[in-house]
Amino acid sequence: MSHNFETCNGRIHVVKKGDTLYKLSKRYQVNLSEIISANPYVNVYNMQPGEEVCIPVREPDEPEFYEVKEGDTFETLLKNTGLSPNELFRYNEALYKIPLEAGIRIELRDR
Repeated sequence: MSHNFETCNGRIHVVKKGDTLYKLSKRYQVNLSEIISANPYVNVYNMQPGEEVCIPVREPDEPEFYEVKEGDTFETLLKNTGLSPNELFRYNEALYKIPLEAGIRIELRDR
């Protein structure tokens, strides 16, 4: 499915079998929420091969930010940004100092 991308500030990606917006965010190193915003017509649950997706780009040295919303968890933060836990902490050292709620049990190893 072809779309009019006169407003695409980036590059056009033609969907291949197995592509997901999450995979594209990792491949192009673009925030998942930015890809979703740039492609409001895309059915994120049923992308079809041949469909075109706008991949936004920014200047290489321009930092990117995500504003935490009420109810966000580390899981939603990772999902919405497309970052791995290591990347999230590498870019945001202050997260190491966020107090944890007393009583939470944290598993330290696999059983």
